[in-house]
Amino acid sequence: MKTTKTWMALLSAAVLLLALSCAFAVPSGAILPEAASRYQDEAPIDWDEDATDADWGASLKPYRVIASAALSDILPVNDIAMLDTSLETVGRAPVEANFTDAGYRDDTIIVEVQEVRQDDSIYHVAYVKIATPSQLRTAVAGGVNSSRTIPTSTLARSVNAVVAVNGDFFSKSTGGYIVRQGETLRKKVSDNYDLLLIDENADFHLVLAGKTNQKNAIESLLESHEILNAFFFGPALVMDGVVQNVPKEYGWNPFGQEPRAAIGQIGPLTYAVVTVDGRIADSEGVTLDTLAAFMGQIGCQEAYNLDGGNSSALVYHNRLLSIKDVEERSVNDIIYFASATEQGAAQ
Repeated sequence: MKTTKTWMALLSAAVLLLALSCAFAVPSGAILPEAASRYQDEAPIDWDEDATDADWGASLKPYRVIASAALSDILPVNDIAMLDTSLETVGRAPVEANFTDAGYRDDTIIVEVQEVRQDDSIYHVAYVKIATPSQLRTAVAGGVNSSRTIPTSTLARSVNAVVAVNGDFFSKSTGGYIVRQGETLRKKVSDNYDLLLIDENADFHLVLAGKTNQKNAIESLLESHEILNAFFFGPALVMDGVVQNVPKEYGWNPFGQEPRAAIGQIGPLTYAVVTVDGRIADSEGVTLDTLAAFMGQIGCQEAYNLDGGNSSALVYHNRLLSIKDVEERSVNDIIYFASATEQGAAQ
């Protein structure tokens, strides 16, 4: 009887794994081809260097997102035009009638929002599938050289975001390789913090701390791709489907229970945006190891930690989902997902 149960468990696992494979095998509707192989070993380039710079609450198992429309539906993308990539361009106005409490969809984007109670904390999750890479965008509160700050919800509304999350607050630091909508703002590398690079296909490339490693990785990626957005915060939470162990010396109080924010790529043009409430009665907050485990649990192949604490903010339909007992913090920048629908353009 024990042997039979074991074989049944193995068979069930195999069926679930096959379902996962099928979900990712479905064409995503990407206009551009999926990103090619990761970084090659190349000689360093002469850039300025940055002068300064396990609590497993979530088990690694497929989450109910597997049945989500964000993974299973195919967008009718053949006639969808790319949005302009400049910072001055904002998303198309979404179709107001298409919003529900659970999500939004039009012919260019699918969003599903969920609240998950786990690890003595409240996770807010937005699963997103877009028709073109140009719909994953960034916005800054002022000019690219400005230190101006605005609440995430206000900035999200100004750019017609369907869903948005705070970014890396790059104006607070002097280090890092910083790119916003194709405009390179800073060319520095770091021995202390990981990078997230997003290419013209809206594919994620995580680069671990290390000046030589980061120089080589950036140069190699630029040989065959554009870097449209790049972030300096971290750490990397999931790489190539493998949940990472957070270095003990990493910043941002890695092993404290804090409010957190993260973004991950599940598959081509398919993403998860997550914030975790903390410092409130109903939600303690999580360590970075716990956050990494959760991002792996929901299917992220690549995932990256963003600015947390009181900066952590997930906005959907111009509404702050993250629960706080303080006023929403103003931030320098956001990451957002926009509609490209002509219906929105006609509103």
